[in-house]
Amino acid sequence: MIKNKQRELISLLVRSKNSFRSSIELATELSLSDRTVRTYLKDLKEVIENNGGVLVSKQGYGYQLQIKDRTAFDLFLIEHHFLDRNEDQSQYRGVSERKHYLLNLLLLESQAIDIEELSERLFISSSQLNKDINEIKNQLLPYELTLKRNKSLFWVEGEERAKRHFIMSYFFHEESINFLQRLTYFNKFCQAISFDTLTIIILDECREAHIKLSDVMIQNIVLHLSLSIKRLQSGLSVQNLDLPESAKMTLEYQVAKKIIDRVETVIGFHFPKEEQMYLTLHLMSKSNFNQYESDTELSLSLTNLLIKIQQETGYLFLKDEQLKNGLIQHLKPMLVRLEQNIKLENPLLDEIKSHYDELFALVKHYFKQLPQLNKFTINDGEWGYLVLHFLASMEKLKNEQKAKVLIICATGMGSAQLLKNRVEREFDERIKIVATRGYYETNPDMLNDIDFIISSVDLSSRVFKVPVFQVSVFLTENDVQKIRRYLSSHNLLISARKDPLSTLITSNPKDQSIHLDHIIDDLTADYFFICQQPQSKEQILNHLLDRLAINEAKDYKQQMIQQMENRMALGEIFFSSTIVVPHPAIPVGKLSKIGIAIIPKSLFWDEKYPQVHFIFMISPSIYQNPNLSMMTKAIVSLIDDFDTQAKILNSQTFAEFKQYFIKLIEKGA
Repeated sequence: MIKNKQRELISLLVRSKNSFRSSIELATELSLSDRTVRTYLKDLKEVIENNGGVLVSKQGYGYQLQIKDRTAFDLFLIEHHFLDRNEDQSQYRGVSERKHYLLNLLLLESQAIDIEELSERLFISSSQLNKDINEIKNQLLPYELTLKRNKSLFWVEGEERAKRHFIMSYFFHEESINFLQRLTYFNKFCQAISFDTLTIIILDECREAHIKLSDVMIQNIVLHLSLSIKRLQSGLSVQNLDLPESAKMTLEYQVAKKIIDRVETVIGFHFPKEEQMYLTLHLMSKSNFNQYESDTELSLSLTNLLIKIQQETGYLFLKDEQLKNGLIQHLKPMLVRLEQNIKLENPLLDEIKSHYDELFALVKHYFKQLPQLNKFTINDGEWGYLVLHFLASMEKLKNEQKAKVLIICATGMGSAQLLKNRVEREFDERIKIVATRGYYETNPDMLNDIDFIISSVDLSSRVFKVPVFQVSVFLTENDVQKIRRYLSSHNLLISARKDPLSTLITSNPKDQSIHLDHIIDDLTADYFFICQQPQSKEQILNHLLDRLAINEAKDYKQQMIQQMENRMALGEIFFSSTIVVPHPAIPVGKLSKIGIAIIPKSLFWDEKYPQVHFIFMISPSIYQNPNLSMMTKAIVSLIDDFDTQAKILNSQTFAEFKQYFIKLIEKGA
């Protein structure tokens, strides 16, 4: 049994695996004596060496962990819970997600970032994180904010007013509260105070009191206060809620009072004391978000429930981390209400049931199964609040699915605004206007994420990699029909039930800075074979599953079969007429693997795909998949590379295949 301090010692060695650490340094970090650390190292030496690692000691230098068998060592880390499937590292591999996460730590949570520690936690190279930091530095400059550094630590310096200005413009811009504003207009319930004003009040008071709230947490409190105002205007308020005297002495209670006082000044009427107490509950649960052990259990239960929803409905709510965080933050005070038998009316309930009855039924059906909720009798008002979180998630998904458009006019000023307004009016549900630019303001970088251009000037003399529609600045009916035909023929809008394979390809490989030698480690002969003799589809798939089942749980194979069937029911798994990529709807294995079957004489899959030559069976890990997107990108590169296909089919050994596949990886990178 590994002791807690020994676990911490192993974690330190893993983070410092490329350098020597003296026993005195390790003892200082662990608050132990030098002698105790040396005793622990002696005890751990055999354990580490039996699990794919080597503990090297060098006089005058100290101790260093070297990993000889990465698969065995990863299994050791998983077995002893050094890797947690709920850790945040998987969310932050993409550049935009990482930068958002870093800015959240630096500004909303006022933390100093340790690049080396964060690099280990997110499985991202420190050089990539330094690159992100440099980009953030440039974002902060216009606000007269600077990034300071001391060794590997970074933090933001500048006036608090400037920090709040940046926070408002970055975290609470127009799009981030688009859904809330739509609810406002839909119900006309917050005319007395705007979302922007509420956000500024909450941000001001929480930062003055050094209460750390993420952007999602603040938006949830904004929504809560807005609905409270609606309830009060309708003659409804929280009843029979009283906090213990100890809670009334807390910082959160004082901050809630200041927020309520400022809101009352704006709206012109009084909040009952119960509303202040209820807001206190929100602040107490949110400001201590990471301090309760029950959070982990709630997070795990919620993850399992979202997985079940995805399996049974196909909706990928699981990939929306903002939804998951928002639900956790809502469920914590909700559990307090249920335990205290507090009845909370929902002013939006009739509208929700009327317009989103299917989603309401879905949320009610599944969340009744959540272990933390199934012992309570819950009214429809509470279910309605949970539905709001899913509506916000669907709104975001819907916005992501819109065609991204750049509008170009002669100057980018008045005429551009006129054209923009007309395009928005005609195509609000199908087009997202990314930017409006004057003719001389365009550059190639603007086109990276653009689906097409709408221009009021003639661009025929310039070459663009996306379609261009020249229209009148007044957007005539002919212009509208021309764009509508294009949208219909190209089917730019996709279903809310996205292809689950997209969850495997989460970011651009260039953003991951993964060393090629680590990727090569994932290409192993254990999961590879060349099928020279005629075999059925079932025989080959069974053979690959047997190989992938090495070092996995006893029911791994059966789970993989079930999840692959679930995935095939959702859509195609063929990359081309000769390349098939079977994979589970949700991850099953402990380790990230790819089983590979090469079939020179071809395999009859079905009537539609009678000549399959390549099977890449992807088995993502439930913990981490740092190399999977690069491997998948290499498979995509193989589709049109007929020369490499021919060479692979002529390969006689795994070594030959590996040589060609590595070139595909390098090509994709």
